[in-house]
Amino acid sequence: MHPARHLTLPVLLALLLPSVLCAATTELFVDNDTNLFVPGPGTDDRDYTEGIRLNLFEDRPTLRGWETRLPGFARAPRLYSGYGLSQEIYTPDKISNPNLIRNDRPYVGWLYLSRMLIAEDAHVSRSLELKLGVIGPSSQADRVQTWWHSELGIRLPRGWKHQLADEPTVELRWQERWRPLGYRRYADFVPHVGAALGNSLTETQAGLTLRCGLRLPDDSGPWRNAPAAAARLGGRGFTAYVFARGEGRWVARNIVLDGNTFAPSPQVHRVPFGADAELGAEIGRGRFGLRYVFSYTTQEFRERYRTPEYGSIVLQF
Repeated sequence: MHPARHLTLPVLLALLLPSVLCAATTELFVDNDTNLFVPGPGTDDRDYTEGIRLNLFEDRPTLRGWETRLPGFARAPRLYSGYGLSQEIYTPDKISNPNLIRNDRPYVGWLYLSRMLIAEDAHVSRSLELKLGVIGPSSQADRVQTWWHSELGIRLPRGWKHQLADEPTVELRWQERWRPLGYRRYADFVPHVGAALGNSLTETQAGLTLRCGLRLPDDSGPWRNAPAAAARLGGRGFTAYVFARGEGRWVARNIVLDGNTFAPSPQVHRVPFGADAELGAEIGRGRFGLRYVFSYTTQEFRERYRTPEYGSIVLQF
């Protein structure tokens, strides 16, 4: 085992430390597919089985270097900028099987650091996210999942020796969202389009978000790479709403299914077209908020007919 793999997470945390110290808004995402997060019996540790993300948005949003030349950001009426640190874990169905499962998705851990920019006006919100990270043992996903299962006293994963090899990842993600009716207090709808380009993921997407509730925040809805709705309210009062989101996508590459880019590795036959659906609710007051999201994905690869499901809990402060 290469000693450098143990340094990956501490190095990324050190890079994130300056943002932690001056963060105006913090979000913590926890994703899981067990019955604690998913209505019903859960999906029993498979597909996207576990993830955690920490977002830190700056008190004084600043464009740095090449960012100042981005069209639509420099003169935006409202600008948000920040950093994120994420770890994602993907496994096949039979995690107790120590052998390579050739007709199921490979074991994959992904650890990455994000730089996020969000520009908004009354009708349009656009975001840009740059992800730099690593796939493979250096993500330390095998250690995290094994430790977590050991602490809970549930079956241990036995097949991590077959995970993808270490590979640096670069991904640039763009998304644009519209509010055709502008701000609405009790209900709104937000269409969106987006694209990602990188060795980790290359895709295009389009979808729609519907919201209804009490005192909707003046934004384009809850997203992983934009400041939390509750945090944006500042000193405003209580807000509560539910939302539903549907999205179609075309995927040209997904490293967690296609395998390593430059080396032989386990892989499956990716389904190029797919869809995602989300149902969620959020409550907030002032700078604090709590959100729950249930996510559903259509079949991702041909070898197994499965529809991944997972739940997310998001804390905002």
